[in-house]
Formats: sequence, structure tokens, C-alpha cells
Amino acid sequence: MTNNQNTKVLTVDYDSEGNGRILKEETLNPQKPVELNFGFLEALTVRSLPGGDRVKLSLKEAFLSNPDAANILRQDLRQVAFTAMANAERTYTGFTREVDSNLPQEEYLRDAAIGVIPKYRSGAPRPQAQSSFEGGTIISNDQYSLMVDVLGDWIRFDQIGKIRQISEELGLSAVMTDEYEAYAAITNTANYTRNSTTNDNDVGANTQTLAFNADNFRTAKTIIMTSKDRKSGAYLGYNPDTLIASPLLEVPVLQLLNSAMLSRTHGNTTAEVIGTGTDNPMRGMIRRIIFSPWFGQNYEWALMDTSRGHFIRQNVEGWNIYQETMTESSESFLTRDSIRYMIAGYFGLGYVDDRCAFYSDSSTDASVS
Repeated sequence: MTNNQNTKVLTVDYDSEGNGRILKEETLNPQKPVELNFGFLEALTVRSLPGGDRVKLSLKEAFLSNPDAANILRQDLRQVAFTAMANAERTYTGFTREVDSNLPQEEYLRDAAIGVIPKYRSGAPRPQAQSSFEGGTIISNDQYSLMVDVLGDWIRFDQIGKIRQISEELGLSAVMTDEYEAYAAITNTANYTRNSTTNDNDVGANTQTLAFNADNFRTAKTIIMTSKDRKSGAYLGYNPDTLIASPLLEVPVLQLLNSAMLSRTHGNTTAEVIGTGTDNPMRGMIRRIIFSPWFGQNYEWALMDTSRGHFIRQNVEGWNIYQETMTESSESFLTRDSIRYMIAGYFGLGYVDDRCAFYSDSSTDASVS
């Protein structure tokens, strides 16, 4: 079949001696979303006859006559699933560094900053680094997996729309899982442990319940920018480049960080309030802004410095799809008349150093003028 020609398909009945008789003749336009445009259906159900004509078999007949039918179906399910997976947007990649891992868990040094290197004179004992080296931050790897059924009736009655939909949803489920787990990690307040009282910064805790506005944005940004090593007191040089927020905050966030001007809400003699003047000094402060429903349903927001990749995704095994063999030894085929497909992936997520981030679990609407 070519992409610019119609295809003639014959439905043929065979007698006991293998002689065929044409029962139905139809012409299919490849520009229309019909069965022959679905790769595995053409491979399974279309058979060439002498003279160039083609015979269309039912899927059930194709499975009985083709010993490799299950593999063909599996491969095309995988192709549709991985295509859907590749086309779906992954927003978590904007703040995540991906690394390979082959262990049940990885351990990273906590507070490994060495700080400022002092002047040194030859002949004197070299000074020892003042880094805290407080122990390890552990990020565990976990397996994610589920199974779905392709029912026997879907195959018998050529219900390709259902099979295609299952294939696409398998791919999309992997992306949904990636998004869900990444945002679940960065919205877990237990993952934010820094405070000025423990000499982690000069301002305060890096997780608070602050409504989004100009003053609270400045507070969060300063917490990150004044992050420092606990023992040496050296500043770490963080500067947030990414803001992540729930969809409810899209308008006020863009108003504060992207608008050239902000309107006054007070009289000319009233003291100026940061963020409510005519000119907007905060425009362009953040180069990457992400809005995601996975991040929260209220007015949550976060700031992060992503330049050093301190929020990590550890990849053990990428997403893959496996198919149960459709034979008499298949438990699901014998007991439920279905073929089971399994999707599985293995990875871990977490902060190596949460001083690069600030998170607010606010349930109060923004106030930006």
C-alpha cells in the first residue's frame, strides 16, 4: 500500500481444498483513518494474492493462521504507546537532572559545600576544609508497573479503535506517572528542612505558608540567595531561575513577573508598596515559569535554582511494555479471554540539597496589583 493510492481489499471465502471465492470487494482511501493505516492490522490481516490483489482476513483468522501474530500485535502496540509517550509534554524536566543508577538507592553527601578557599603561605600547615559533611541524603529507586487487558472480542470483531486507545493510554500513563511523582516530591514539605535558625540561610525556613505576592516573592528569593554552608558560613551562590505554581496562580504570576507595568491601588500620598508601582522592577527576574495541575489544587508555588541540578531523577530502567503470550498456556487467555499487557519503569526522585529551593503550600489567593 502506498500513501498516494487507494487500496483495493477483497474478502475471500475458502473451501476445504483451499480454493477462494470473492465475497466482497472494497476500496480503501489511505488518507482516511481506516484499519489499513494501523500498522499491525495490515501486517496481520492483509494477504497478497497472485495478480496483485489483496485479501483481508479477520483478526481472529489472522491469529490462527499467523504463528507470529502475537509478536506483531505486541510490536505495534509498543509503537503506538511509545509514540504517544514521546509526544506528551513532560514539564518536570524543566527542574530535574536525570542520572543513571544501578543500585536500590543512591547516597549523596549532605552539605558538601567546601566554602571559600583561604590565602596560603608556603611552609605553613595547609588549612582543613570547613565543610560540615553532615552525612548522607538517600534517594531510593522504586518500580512502577500495571497491567491492562486487550479482550478477545476486540480482536474477533476488529475493534481497532479500542486497541489503539489502550495503546495510547499505556504511553500516556507513563508520562502521567513521571509528572505525578516529580511534583509529589517537590510539594512534600518534609523534603524542605532548611532554616536561618540552623545557619542554612539569613532569612528563615525554606518552606512556609505564604500567599504569592511581591513581598513574599522577595522573601522566598532572598532565602535561596542567602543559602550558606552551616559550618563555614560561606554563601553557596544560589539564585532562583525557575518558578513553579498551580494553575490558579497563572494570571497573578505572569502579571507580577512578566508585565511591564503594574497599577497603583492607593493614593499619591500613600507609602509605596513593593510590586504595586507603575514600573515593574520584577519583570524578567525568573527565566522559566511552569504551571502544572500536578503541582497543587490551591495556590501553591515554589522557587528553585536549577543550575546545579540538585533535584535528581535516578533512572534504573526506562519505561517498557511486555505482552503475555496468547497460547493455551496463557492464564488470562484461558480464564478471561484476554491478552494482558504490562508497562513497567524503575526510577527514584529527590533533592540532593534542598537549599536551592523554597516551597509555599498556601491556600490563599495571590494579591498582585
